Amino acid sequence: MGKCNEPGVLLESDRFFNTPSAAASQLFYYITRCGHYFCTTEYNFTDDSEVARLPSHRNCMLFYICSGSLFVENAGMSAIVMPGQVALIDCTLPHHYYAREDTEALWMHLEGCNTKDFFSYIRTMNGERLVLTPPSSHNTKTAMLQLINAFRLPGRMSEGEQSQRIHRLLCELIVVPHSMQQDDDSDAVSQVIDYITQHLFEDLSVSDVAASVNLSPSHLSRLFKVRTGFSPHEFITLRRIDAAKELLLTTKLSVKQIAFRVGYHSEANFITSFSGKTGLTPAVFRKNPI
Repeated sequence: MGKCNEPGVLLESDRFFNTPSAAASQLFYYITRCGHYFCTTEYNFTDDSEVARLPSHRNCMLFYICSGSLFVENAGMSAIVMPGQVALIDCTLPHHYYAREDTEALWMHLEGCNTKDFFSYIRTMNGERLVLTPPSSHNTKTAMLQLINAFRLPGRMSEGEQSQRIHRLLCELIVVPHSMQQDDDSDAVSQVIDYITQHLFEDLSVSDVAASVNLSPSHLSRLFKVRTGFSPHEFITLRRIDAAKELLLTTKLSVKQIAFRVGYHSEANFITSFSGKTGLTPAVFRKNPI
């Protein structure tokens, strides 16, 4: 445990460093540094500081605000983080943050696996926002506190468990709270899924699907992505490929026949789509199903 000498960080604050094992650095999500800060308005971090150039800082960072507020800038975006909110900061890009008032914050720098892609995906699923409100603010705070507190007694939480907890924390940040969705919008997405299922093997365009619920294609695409994680086009493609897999394994239909049966207009387009999503041609899949 280390007490901090950063300007604006009060003495009751804690900061921890972590060097992962060789296995963790290759296989797991892990924390490189983290802390529980109590800050005054003197707290002001800029990316031209010595600390910002350390390897343990140049990764992805989560901030959770318990009280007070924090101003953050990252890669051309800026926002104010309020209590119960989380900021996702890519510290490999220009960044700056400071306390706007007396502030209590939890923070951690994350590495490993596909952390940067994970952060990017979370932002995408939350409207490209730098700051978001977790579905359960209490759960997010508890999860971060447990991870941070684990470093008070090193070894009490295995690297594997830490990785699982970090992954679960990030997964929960993907989901936009239901309260942020209009009931009518939620019903519309459910109706669209039913419509796609009923007409999966017919000619289906996003415009046709949107028209079935009286929405514009762009509005539907946004709602559908938030609710399911897929674009409507990708959802249709994946469900058709699932159906094609079943036919490849349970019938003697030719690849061409299957292509037309699941809604493709040409064998070539079907093979390209199937290969792109599965990594195998339909013929190879039929011989070596996965």
